[in-house]
Amino acid sequence: MKKIIFNLMLNAFFLNLMAQAPFPTARDVEIFMNSKTLVVLEDGVFLGYNMYIKKAIEQHWNITDFEFISIDDFNKKRYDSAYSFLVLTQTSFERDKKNVYYNFLNLILGDKVKTIAEMPEFCSIPLSYSEGDEMIYIYKLGIMIRFIQEHVKLIAKDPTVTSLRYLKYYNQNAPTVKDKVFLVAEDDLSEEVNTISRIKDFYPYEVQIVSHQDIENAIKNKQQNRVILHKVGPEGQRKTGRNYKIIFGADDAKIYFFNYHVINPKRPDGFLGRDFKRLARY
Repeated sequence: MKKIIFNLMLNAFFLNLMAQAPFPTARDVEIFMNSKTLVVLEDGVFLGYNMYIKKAIEQHWNITDFEFISIDDFNKKRYDSAYSFLVLTQTSFERDKKNVYYNFLNLILGDKVKTIAEMPEFCSIPLSYSEGDEMIYIYKLGIMIRFIQEHVKLIAKDPTVTSLRYLKYYNQNAPTVKDKVFLVAEDDLSEEVNTISRIKDFYPYEVQIVSHQDIENAIKNKQQNRVILHKVGPEGQRKTGRNYKIIFGADDAKIYFFNYHVINPKRPDGFLGRDFKRLARY
């Protein structure tokens, strides 16, 4: 079970959300499709996020009407099901005693409930550790927005498929990664696989170790037959927490692989040899 703290630090208070957000019902999907999506912009220190999320929404969002709003506006309108919300949240996990928080991008539906965690949640994507530099993820927001819309469309086709609540649902696409060029940044790889020759010991298919700029270009240009790695891990001296790994299609914005591990001496931060081995086995 996770709790979400909506990112209201500059407003001098927090909303502590102690429950798992409910998966949307068929009725929720119908309401969402007729809603206006309000994209919540962050205060002050998240100016980079605001710029990139605005650009991503204006370029890619077409499933509902949309509008950009402030955190204050969100607090006034979140009870109204005429609105859905794309919000940046801070999430921690109740069983995690290390007090680690992560930034998530959430799509939720307005509802007359006490906490945000009770609002129907259509999608939740890990972005970074809460103390991490936003520059490590904001250039990927476009591909995430494209994915979220397709995810909602799948839910709309059959809301009874509750496995769509979890991104591991998309591991059914993993077998086709071997047919694509896998683009990874060196600092997203664990030491055991930080060269092509080391990767080949676990995964004999095509991988290119590239710069973050190369990954950004692949996303921007929707490069055909390329998949990119989005890795969420600690920065600086922190050696604890979850390490999320998501593979997106640069051209189609599909998720092809999702997994995470808890960081420890045997499983350090980064995409691991065992992750490559798992991809090769699919």
